[in-house]
Amino acid sequence: MTKDTPAIRLDGLRKTFGSVEAVAGIDLEITDGEFFSMLGPSGSGKTTVLRLIAGFEQPTGGTVSLGGRDVTRLAPFERDVNTVFQDYALFPHMSVRENVEYGLKVRKVSRRERRERAAQALSTVRLDGYADRRPSELSGGQRQRVALARALVNRPKVLLLDEPLGALDLKLREQMQVELKQIQRDAGITFVFVTHDQEEALTMSDRVAVFDSGRLVQVGTPLEIYELPATSFVAGFVGTSNLLTGPVARELVGRDGTFSVRPEKIDVSDTGHPGVVAEVIYAGPVTRFVVDLEAGARVVVVEQNRRTGSAAAAMRGAIVRLSWDEQHVIEIKEKADAA
Repeated sequence: MTKDTPAIRLDGLRKTFGSVEAVAGIDLEITDGEFFSMLGPSGSGKTTVLRLIAGFEQPTGGTVSLGGRDVTRLAPFERDVNTVFQDYALFPHMSVRENVEYGLKVRKVSRRERRERAAQALSTVRLDGYADRRPSELSGGQRQRVALARALVNRPKVLLLDEPLGALDLKLREQMQVELKQIQRDAGITFVFVTHDQEEALTMSDRVAVFDSGRLVQVGTPLEIYELPATSFVAGFVGTSNLLTGPVARELVGRDGTFSVRPEKIDVSDTGHPGVVAEVIYAGPVTRFVVDLEAGARVVVVEQNRRTGSAAAAMRGAIVRLSWDEQHVIEIKEKADAA
């Protein structure tokens, strides 16, 4: 494997289940050492792609290469990857150390080397001192880190993570997002992370692939995916977006086409497009205003909570004007596949 060889390469990857095309001819390269997320709603094909990379499913067409080696027909244990699932799958009767060592023990690695590698893996996931505990004595986040250590101890080239934070509560999930990115940096290996949570993907990833109906609709950095959505699906799925098209676009933007304006880019000001506040939604640090514009569009505006909650609530039914910078109006040019 040379420096420029991708960690993962998918060429024309397809998977059908009966008459259902779950994965529709995907071409993708993932760089060595990258934190790469596959994002999409349920049924979009992202988990099937992960299972095809792992070897748990065989493709209907196309190839899977790992480090320049075609592994399409190889069994999962013959591929230099490990998978971490949402349910952790820890052995409750074993200690943390025994759980982490288990794969090495099956492979007949010596007891001394098992101990050394398990200690190193636990240190990587910041669980020094927890080796003798049982999974039942750990928090959800700690159990997830044990599952990560068990995967890392095998020193795979690629770690596949299938919605690993889905079972955690919101605060713990946010903490683990930061920790997982740091663990990936420390381990220095390729992480491929499957999620339906847009914030999760944007927070942790070097690049994100957005899936829809078995197709790859856009690949890019979190900034590119959010600020420059390639399709109306991406604009609507990754965060909230106001889509302007038809006569509304001609009125508000001044030309034909489909355009996206993010809610936080819109200002409630003394000048601009007139409308009526239909709803006010208090959300802690921000307030969302739903505004019906005279031009015929209903748009969402997000404001930091600088005014009091009562002052914001009193705006329901008020006539306001909305303005935005031209640079924040993104034209959407639909694409069938990502480049």
